[in-house]
Amino acid sequence: MSAAFAAAATPSMLVANIESEAAILGALLIDNRAIDDVADKLKVEDFAEPLHGRIFAAIVREASFGRTVNPVTLRPYLNGDPALEEVGGLGYLAKLSASTAAVLMLQTCVDQVAAMAKRRRMIDALAAASTLARDLEAPDAEVIEAADAAVSCLAQIGDGVIQITAGAAMDEMLKSYDRDEPGVTCGRISKLDAALGPIRRHHLIIAGGRPGMGKTSLAISYSLGAALNGHGVLFVTLEMSRTELMQRATADLLFDGRDGVPYEHIRDGRFRHTFDRQRVYRVARDIAQLPLHLVDASSMTIGRLRSIVRRTARRMHAAGQALELVCIDYLQLLRPDFRCSPYEAVSEVSRGLKSIAKENDLGVFALAQLSREVEKRENKRPLLSDLRDSGQIEQDADAIVFLFRQEYYLRAGMPDKSSAAYPTVQAALDHVRDEIELIIAKRRNGCTGTIKARFSGAFQSVRDLPQ
Repeated sequence: MSAAFAAAATPSMLVANIESEAAILGALLIDNRAIDDVADKLKVEDFAEPLHGRIFAAIVREASFGRTVNPVTLRPYLNGDPALEEVGGLGYLAKLSASTAAVLMLQTCVDQVAAMAKRRRMIDALAAASTLARDLEAPDAEVIEAADAAVSCLAQIGDGVIQITAGAAMDEMLKSYDRDEPGVTCGRISKLDAALGPIRRHHLIIAGGRPGMGKTSLAISYSLGAALNGHGVLFVTLEMSRTELMQRATADLLFDGRDGVPYEHIRDGRFRHTFDRQRVYRVARDIAQLPLHLVDASSMTIGRLRSIVRRTARRMHAAGQALELVCIDYLQLLRPDFRCSPYEAVSEVSRGLKSIAKENDLGVFALAQLSREVEKRENKRPLLSDLRDSGQIEQDADAIVFLFRQEYYLRAGMPDKSSAAYPTVQAALDHVRDEIELIIAKRRNGCTGTIKARFSGAFQSVRDLPQ
């Protein structure tokens, strides 16, 4: 314990185990693989010793950039820290990393430090109310309000359940008007932005469709548009590889509404001329500057996704950027953290995605596969009942958008040119060429309806229809 910490110790600070904090730091310096897991469970302010909190922050920051963390690499961030000098300077870091026993005790120490941090917050909340209560000049109403706030604080600690008075909730709402929270928009499909509204913190948006309807193209176009507007985006691809995702993203970015470099040319590496190849390389440099992170996995549990989102948020924060949107391709490829029936699995994943949005103050845009029942109807426009095991998804989602392309079905059932029906079908096909319907089937506290946009299959993009 540093002298400064000892001198400033309050009753709540006595509920601490400085040795456990030191053991955690030592274990992380020895085994960097544990950093992400511990960073999910502890915050800087959970360390009672401020010096330990600063060391922990430096460890997490270095790890967020994928760099090796040890006493040597931490030196630039802590050199000259007065509290560190009190306990031996940089030699203290070497001392922390010298105890291999700390690795064996890591989980126990993490649990203890987290529990004590919660208890200190309880003590501080109650102490503030108690101090005000002893002030005989303080109005009774103010004392009662402080006590109520303290009880509300206790209700929020530990279980993720928030219980406050209606008055306090109203204050939060009014204060939100003073904050600039526009939400996420893509800026490339203006009618969708208008119909859906900005994707705000805690929102879960589901985009559902049958194969071939353009779900992934919509997700890529939306994510790229959001990133181009300065919003931090994490794209989790569970169906295609990151290479294919980047090929599609490149085709999308190069499409100017009239022409571009076709996706197939980018995929196969065969360009019409040198100019196209140069354009691809220029876009590659542009993509590298976007606040866009990718995760490539064949499958993933909701718990693993939660950890990845938190880690990405820390990494973006260290770079001065907020993570505002997580895009999932697609929902049914996520797995719950335990074995259960298919219906229960989808329900757990849906609840998990909503929980991730709320826990991390961001929006989640998840694609969903629709059941084959769609194909059995004459009118193949999706319905809410077409969401596979949809009950919980419909309940959790703040908005549900269905994708429908009449062109896809007309091409699939195109008669032979010699058929009498050919002219009629061809005319219908020409009428809906490159058109995609975005059906807003649910919008919490908003209107439903259908908007039309442009789907350019050759360039894997979704845009506004030309005027």
